[in-house]
Amino acid sequence: MAEHFPCAKCQVPSTNCCSKCRAVYYCSRDHQKADWAIHKTLCVPPFKIDESEHEGRYLVAKRSIKAGEIILQEPPLVLGPKLQSLPLCLGCYKHISGTYRCSRCNWPMCSALCEESAFHRNSECRMIEPALVANFLCTGTINNQVYQCITPLRCLSLSAKNRQVLDKLVSHMEQRKGTDIYRLVEQNISSFLRQRLKLTQYDSEHIQRVCGILETNCFEIRIQDRVSFRGLYPTASLMNHECVPNTRHVFDPFDFKIRVLATRNIRAGEKISATYTQIFWNTIDRRLHLKSSKHFWCQCSRCADPRELGTLMGALKCTNCGGMIVSNDPLDQFANWECSGCGLVQKIEKVKRFHDSVRAELKQIAQMARSRPELLENFIATYSGAIHPGSCHVIEAKYAIIQLYGNASKLLYDAASNYMPGSRVALHVDLCNSEVI
Repeated sequence: MAEHFPCAKCQVPSTNCCSKCRAVYYCSRDHQKADWAIHKTLCVPPFKIDESEHEGRYLVAKRSIKAGEIILQEPPLVLGPKLQSLPLCLGCYKHISGTYRCSRCNWPMCSALCEESAFHRNSECRMIEPALVANFLCTGTINNQVYQCITPLRCLSLSAKNRQVLDKLVSHMEQRKGTDIYRLVEQNISSFLRQRLKLTQYDSEHIQRVCGILETNCFEIRIQDRVSFRGLYPTASLMNHECVPNTRHVFDPFDFKIRVLATRNIRAGEKISATYTQIFWNTIDRRLHLKSSKHFWCQCSRCADPRELGTLMGALKCTNCGGMIVSNDPLDQFANWECSGCGLVQKIEKVKRFHDSVRAELKQIAQMARSRPELLENFIATYSGAIHPGSCHVIEAKYAIIQLYGNASKLLYDAASNYMPGSRVALHVDLCNSEVI
């Protein structure tokens, strides 16, 4: 169901927005006309695009933006599977059974409706022979290596006008050369497109550049019953990164438009930011991810603070005195960690091994938690005492429980069926009210 926003005139929920700025909603044309005298002074994008030698292009607020205000809405330039993808419909991105196939190209799809989707029809559907697709079919689906090629192929199939938009985006070509991802693209994607599909008009470097643009600028899209996939939004991708961003974004489940909203008041002249990582990750993981995927070391205020702005998400508890062990210099990836109480020093390698071990344990537990939520509860009880209770791992476990309770089978809120014991209802409420969450 489409998200509703209050009419600017009467506050009645509506899905109809101003076609020019797409930031204000109205329940009727009459109310839009009545509000025009006020709205016309604001009916322009609240941001502009600036550029610098160090940062490239980025978005800046042209005026004061209020918390909750829609900053921009944008349709995707390209949608498609991620590099690592489960089998999915190339029209709606839901899981597929393989029982239905496109009548033209033989790709497994959901239905006749999905085979008419624009991205599929204008790209792989007209460029891949049905007999070729049959060679990749395995128990009704297509292997992951072929899915890797779909989104780059869709980029290569764009119109000349849209290719100009694509070509303006950063690819980090020089930094990617010699990396594992560069070699993967060469072996799996470039060879498939040039040799199997005979797209010899595109040389290897051209395909590498397209893949670099996707890796650098795409947003991951997660919508309920869909397989996780990616979308390229040229304007939204210009937002600078911050580990404490001033925006959040959501995706429309019907047309996959991105909607960027302010999470706090933004001053005129302030940069508009998003996070390129997971907000619950600790500083070590965020900075390493940004370096490997976006090719820069983050030096924002959260990364520079050993206590992560007071959250202590990466802190360890000292076994000697119970104090907190934090990095001596978070912006130095080789710096030692030290206890604030007794001065105990821990090598960074040992800290990383600990975090990796706990993360691996949590990942294994999360896979079983839908039927056994007590595993997450036990994890929280165990590690809240061994590490800081606001640790990234504890917070992730709490967030997983919040998503499970009331949604997963046998964890539904149903007073008649008594699915949820009162103790778990109370725990759910406590977690939702947690200041850290």
